[in-house]
Amino acid sequence: MGPVKGVEHRLGLLCDQLTRHETMAAEIETAGAGTELGELLALIGRGPGSAADPERAAQLLDAIEDACARNSLSPLAVRDHTDSRLPGGFGLRPEGRAWVCPMGACDRVVLPEEANERPRCASGEPLRPYPPL
Repeated sequence: MGPVKGVEHRLGLLCDQLTRHETMAAEIETAGAGTELGELLALIGRGPGSAADPERAAQLLDAIEDACARNSLSPLAVRDHTDSRLPGGFGLRPEGRAWVCPMGACDRVVLPEEANERPRCASGEPLRPYPPL
């Protein structure tokens, strides 16, 4: 089976939200999806392509979003496949450097003007520079 459409983008959005909002993981836990979040973070930590199981990653993302919705939390916005930080045909300025997923599991991009220090993945790993040093 081929890759699950949009899973890398969904992971990128969730990772970004988890690292920007300190209470989000606790809120997901309270909503009843803490186990799913833990499994998802472990899956991400295994490497590229949302590990070897993008279908499972999609199921876990759905479970997290559904649990939050049932508990009147703001939508995670992880099902929108149209948003993109670097649209096709665009790139960084020649002197620019961004940060991307250290495992290649998602499409998260943090631009230089968005961070004062090196950002981290929701798994705890620092994002890697792009283009590579």
